[in-house]
Amino acid sequence: MTGQGAGPDAASDQLFVGRETESARLRACADGVRAGAAWLAVVEGEAGIGKSALLRHCAGAALEGFTVLWAVGDPSETDLPGGVLAQLTRQAERARSARLSPAVPEPLPDAVTAHALGGQLLVLLGALQESGRPVAVMVDDVQWADPLSVRALGFVLRRLWADRVLTVLATRPGEDEVAEILDRLPRSVERAVKLEVRGLGGDDVTRLAQGLVEGRLAPGLGERLYAYTKGHPLYVRTVLAEVPPTALHDGVLERWPVPPSLRVGIRAQLNRLPRDSRELLCGLAVLDSRVPLATAGRVAGVTDPVRALGPALSCGLAQWWPMEHRSPVALVHALQRDAVYTSLTPERRRALHAEAALLVGTDASWAHRVAAATTADPALADELEHTGIEEASAGRNALAATRLLWASSLTEDRTARERRLLTACAQSLLTMRPTWAVQHRQQVEECAPGPLRDTVLGVMDMMAGLFSPAEARLQRAWRQALSEHRSGQPGADRVAVLAGTFLANIALWNGRGEQTVEVARQTLAIGDLDPATTDFTRAALATGRLWHLGPRAALKDLDHLPPAGPAVADHHLDSLATRGVLRLFLGELDSARSDLSMVAERDRRGAASKMGPLTVSLLSVTHYLAGDWDAAESAADRALAVAAAGEQLLGDAAARFAAVCVRSGRGEWAGAQQHMDRLSHLAQALGSSVEIVYLGLAGATLAQARADHPGVLRALGPLLDDEAGPGGGPRLVHKPFWLWQQSLLVESLTGTGRLDEATAALDVLHEALDTVGYLRMVTARLSGQLAEARGRPGDALDAYGKALADATASPPGIRADSSPLHLALLEQAHGRLLLATGQGPRREAATWLNAARGRFAALRAAPFVRRCDADLAVAGLGSPQEDRGPLSTLTERELSVAYAVAGGLTNQEAAAELYVSQKTVEYHLSRIYTKLAIPSRRALAAALGTDGRPAPAPNPDPVPERPLDPDADD
Repeated sequence: MTGQGAGPDAASDQLFVGRETESARLRACADGVRAGAAWLAVVEGEAGIGKSALLRHCAGAALEGFTVLWAVGDPSETDLPGGVLAQLTRQAERARSARLSPAVPEPLPDAVTAHALGGQLLVLLGALQESGRPVAVMVDDVQWADPLSVRALGFVLRRLWADRVLTVLATRPGEDEVAEILDRLPRSVERAVKLEVRGLGGDDVTRLAQGLVEGRLAPGLGERLYAYTKGHPLYVRTVLAEVPPTALHDGVLERWPVPPSLRVGIRAQLNRLPRDSRELLCGLAVLDSRVPLATAGRVAGVTDPVRALGPALSCGLAQWWPMEHRSPVALVHALQRDAVYTSLTPERRRALHAEAALLVGTDASWAHRVAAATTADPALADELEHTGIEEASAGRNALAATRLLWASSLTEDRTARERRLLTACAQSLLTMRPTWAVQHRQQVEECAPGPLRDTVLGVMDMMAGLFSPAEARLQRAWRQALSEHRSGQPGADRVAVLAGTFLANIALWNGRGEQTVEVARQTLAIGDLDPATTDFTRAALATGRLWHLGPRAALKDLDHLPPAGPAVADHHLDSLATRGVLRLFLGELDSARSDLSMVAERDRRGAASKMGPLTVSLLSVTHYLAGDWDAAESAADRALAVAAAGEQLLGDAAARFAAVCVRSGRGEWAGAQQHMDRLSHLAQALGSSVEIVYLGLAGATLAQARADHPGVLRALGPLLDDEAGPGGGPRLVHKPFWLWQQSLLVESLTGTGRLDEATAALDVLHEALDTVGYLRMVTARLSGQLAEARGRPGDALDAYGKALADATASPPGIRADSSPLHLALLEQAHGRLLLATGQGPRREAATWLNAARGRFAALRAAPFVRRCDADLAVAGLGSPQEDRGPLSTLTERELSVAYAVAGGLTNQEAAAELYVSQKTVEYHLSRIYTKLAIPSRRALAAALGTDGRPAPAPNPDPVPERPLDPDADD
């Protein structure tokens, strides 16, 4: 075993007894990892029950040959975003003797996402496996880990596709956010076990006592210890440290009063120590972290801390790392720290915190200064508020929230105290993670009525999905704050901006574009909260304009962006993502893909735009329309993983919509229906216009793939207005993807014989079309189909022929095959009509049909291929010889890796792009080379670029075998 960190070395000499069942299950997990499969073990038990000892024993006995990474949750760092994950990444980088590049920036921005941090750890885990060693990730005291780290670990665990990685998480039972995540985690990964650690049995208690006590134990000692302690190991150790040695051997234990609780026992241990040793332990309890021995001595006022440390080590209350720089020390267990800390008198506690504040760093000193204050302290409260506002202005909202909450606790005046509390909660909510603020909801509700109180409660309601009460509160807060701002009341501007930011997003969520624009416009006119939040509001304004007037008008709201995505600053990424979405809605696929890819890449590196999950989802949709269906499926998979890691629904519906498009296009009806069911659930649960659009468009696309025109019309039903549109036909009401919706509406009306309504709908589409992208081909095909339905085949042939001629003579920058599905549909319609009318040689018709079939086959669009074959068969023209080719043997995951590598990415870059480890890329790449019988990346690119033959749905991914050696990367 190659150990990293303080895990196995911290107490390697401690006696370990029992736990045979738990140890066997952990050994089985380790053996499974050696065989090539990732495993997760969640170890749960109450404080002091022996979870840490079990992890150390596992590391020493079951992990021979592993590279082991250790991290420990710290109650003082629960609010430090990414703290636990940072421990793991630092150790992994040390083990590799190289820093990861590109890395998520440090210090982490408050808005950094779980998938960005998880992606960094995935790359490092892959790099560590290059040595041939499996990796073990051991995280103790997960209940104190920051929620961001826990979500990032969950993301990592769900992306370990072909890695030899064992993850062991030790935690206490609980009901907070971290406990909820850990409860769901074993059910969300393929291979996981949950171990509940309980008290030792009677025989094991006797063995533990015998191992801790020199000489023969008195008869019955083990039984009495078990009866008193119920097998709790730390309680057993504390009792044995309290009872005199003579009582353990001569049978007088019955006359010795065993401590009634663990805390009482620890205090008794403390009282028997020399004075300097007690003082040193009290100083460590106040510092509550690993600190240099000299620092602990200065805080405690101990002149010779080395001498004082000896008795503290002997009784098992302190631990020491003498071989490390500055010789750090700490208390052994959190239960011992709590017992020592609560034994301090208020005066002594205040004095120790005051001394600690002088010795630790500036950031850490604030907590000690607050703890040293026993009454209201106006001067300190003012300092805390000032530094909190400074942190807020820099966008460090979580840190600002903590400082402002401390300021509130030290404020005597009710008005100022409540203002600081409410501002703290508001800053926390700006991180888009509501858990911290919700803990203070009762205090917020007890505050005096006012716009800031309404804003905080409204945002809490919004993030809980209670949109109606949220909107009522935010509307009231916004109007009152605007009035106070106009009258010059101090602080009203920030409240108005905060309320307006979230009110605009609620209006947008409900599809009220004009209201969104007005609220966002007035909010932006007032001033800034911080650059990223201001950009988020600007993006909301543009999106509101989309819902009101359409994407072309909305683009004008984003004129502040540079034309090139790389020149856009990180705090403008939400605007850049919005521009990409608007270009997608206009059918400008290349520019849309460029903008969205840039945001996704920056987000992966830690820029943390608020629209991050939605960006990846809509990038998936762009890939689908552009004909890159494998990339679309891969991006949809990543988007769903990103949404799950952030435990938010933003991006979930769009990702499932993209997955429906690809799976239905390939005839994978069961998979498409699963995503449809989830979309339906989201639309019913949330009731927002956004989810309704995705559900209706997904259902229509699924029906289109089945050539079910009535089904397309039924799916579009929820998107239609009750009032008739031009010409008396149905009218679509939602602007997002309106051109796509309208094209499906025209096709379904034509296919169901409602030709007058189809004509009116097509006229509306023609009037709205102001782009040279693929939608020109779509409208030409629809015009031809309508002409055919009206018995005018000559007009239809003219429409098809002109569109195909235009496609081959596309303007610079516009690719003729920018949407191969729609180009193939146009070619098929043209060839089919040539055959039906006999206008032109059969060879020309066959050429068009075979061209269409080739495009469908390259997409693996099985239903479209079958219909094309049927057209050829009707005319007595045989379809090309079916040759499924080697690409048909690749699984979905192998295809994702293949296209990433063939696109020129290195293994590490491909791993980062796909949010997997480098080991996973190497594993799949070796299987790809074997299946395709090719030796190199160049050959892979050639195979993917030239193989246009149809392939069936990908095979299910097998349980990973031991990876082959990766082939050359020429």
